[in-house]
Amino acid sequence: MKKRVLYVFLAALVCVLPLQGQQLPDSHFENWTDKFNGDVQPADWHGSNVNQVIKSTLLLQKPGRSGFCAYVSNRKVGAMGITEIAPGYFTLGKPWQYIKGLNTKSATGGTEGGIAWTHRPDTMAVWIKRGGPSTDKEDFNLIYYAWSGTAKGSQYTAKNGDCTKTDRVNEQCDIRTATNPNACGTDEPAKQVAEGLYTARAKHSEWTLIKVPVYYMNSTVPTMCNVVFSAGNYPSPGGTEKLFEGNELYVDDVEMIYSSRIDKLVINGTEWADFDPNSDKVQTYKLPAAGDVKIDALRGVGSLTSSTGKKVACKGRKLDSKEMTVTPGAVNGAPWVIVVKAEDGSSTHTYKIKIVG
Repeated sequence: MKKRVLYVFLAALVCVLPLQGQQLPDSHFENWTDKFNGDVQPADWHGSNVNQVIKSTLLLQKPGRSGFCAYVSNRKVGAMGITEIAPGYFTLGKPWQYIKGLNTKSATGGTEGGIAWTHRPDTMAVWIKRGGPSTDKEDFNLIYYAWSGTAKGSQYTAKNGDCTKTDRVNEQCDIRTATNPNACGTDEPAKQVAEGLYTARAKHSEWTLIKVPVYYMNSTVPTMCNVVFSAGNYPSPGGTEKLFEGNELYVDDVEMIYSSRIDKLVINGTEWADFDPNSDKVQTYKLPAAGDVKIDALRGVGSLTSSTGKKVACKGRKLDSKEMTVTPGAVNGAPWVIVVKAEDGSSTHTYKIKIVG
């Protein structure tokens, strides 16, 4: 009896572990084992804390939906009458700041790096609260992006609008070249695979669930990803958007969601415009010409709006054989059966396509 219980437990553990592995680290913000300037900090996330002559903590621990949550706000920092409003945000990457000598007008900063990541989620679900005196004047940002390869840059927009020279690896604006490009130019771009982007000028006094769709630029498997949660206008085009002191963001319980639905169905190289991705019924497709039938499926199709207002088309990614199996039918006979499995194994969906000649 004990052996049977042990086997059941181990089987359950095997099923659970992949799900945990495809989530972001400490996504409930309970592991506050680091410190900055005497303030506790999460072990896996990094705030835009100011680490110059005067140190200032912008990422703080607050009561969450349950346990703790992460809190950031735009704050005025500085000393001796020289102050600036610093953007309040936190990330899996590393925020950085750089000043050339004592010239404060040359100050620049951003976010570089992220975590090793080979997963392809379809939605990032985030619980937030958002407040402050100017929520109607400034966007908050919830951003996920994934890439392959290494991006390199050597200059970034400064406070005075000029380009300050500093070498960076995997800086976000050198990766997100379509949605938030480096105004000073990128030396070596990475290959961006996906992005989820949610911005809004809004106030949320109560905990609110925001679901951020993730769109795919290509079918490449990423090697890294990063997430940025920002209380205000960071990132912005060339760092030029105005920041409003006191705007704040609470974040808790982040979940990466993996779908078993198809966005677009492609038959013999042509997208089927009338395909219904939410249907459980048999759908009928008219074959334009006699011949073999080849079925492909796409997910993550959509568009994003760049920081300069440009629409960025995302063609989606092709589902591979681990995610989709096709059992052939017969023209004018039995339907083709398509079984789609979510990447994390959390769900499956079956489509039946009757093909007529």
